[in-house]
Amino acid sequence: MADPQDNAGERTEPVARVGKRHRVVQQGRIVLGPERLVACVVRDLSRSGAKIRVAPEIGLPETFALVIAAHDLRTLTVRLRWRRGDFAGVTFEG
Repeated sequence: MADPQDNAGERTEPVARVGKRHRVVQQGRIVLGPERLVACVVRDLSRSGAKIRVAPEIGLPETFALVIAAHDLRTLTVRLRWRRGDFAGVTFEG
């Protein structure tokens, strides 16, 4: 079955989650290029992915690096699964 997409080609419906979700509020950075970081807020985390809040005018590629500032800095490669307004769901690669 094809992924649900809106007219702009962005996924609009959440994808089933594999692990238990933990609500968090952690600062993050989306790496869109060697010198382009975009601020975001990580709102939910699970073992397999996260929900992030990012300005809707920021275009997100299919895969990108996500830096999460928790007790330490973690950089993860993620895949965009859905996008709705200020929020996006990503799964962790690898």
